[in-house]
Amino acid sequence: MHRFLRLLIERRPLAAVQHQQRVSLSALLTQAEKAWHGVRLDQPDWGDRSHGVALGGTLRPEGLRYHLILNAFWEPLDFELPALGARGAWRRWIDTALDPPKDIVPWQAAPAVLGDVYRAEARSVVMLIASARG
Repeated sequence: MHRFLRLLIERRPLAAVQHQQRVSLSALLTQAEKAWHGVRLDQPDWGDRSHGVALGGTLRPEGLRYHLILNAFWEPLDFELPALGARGAWRRWIDTALDPPKDIVPWQAAPAVLGDVYRAEARSVVMLIASARG
């Protein structure tokens, strides 16, 4: 638990933007381009029986794209991933279904995700990241 929280805090997204001002996480998320998804892109399921949702977006001041996957189902779900183009790749920063120390890795060591689908295991949270600068 200590290692997981330390790695979260270590990468707390506070960006230096215009005139070296620091921006809070709340402000970054408010300004972010965001899109809700389900297991299929742009098709969130807001129904009472929904078991998974994903939030994707871009934090321009950070030069970062993110894709947060929440699987509340008791079985794995395959989530479609937004295309990044030929020069980009999603990287897995957090996957709570993996055993430590792979459940969260240092930001710079996040391994590439191959393919256009990510399998989120039962009752897990996944955070994928990519460069928005391309």
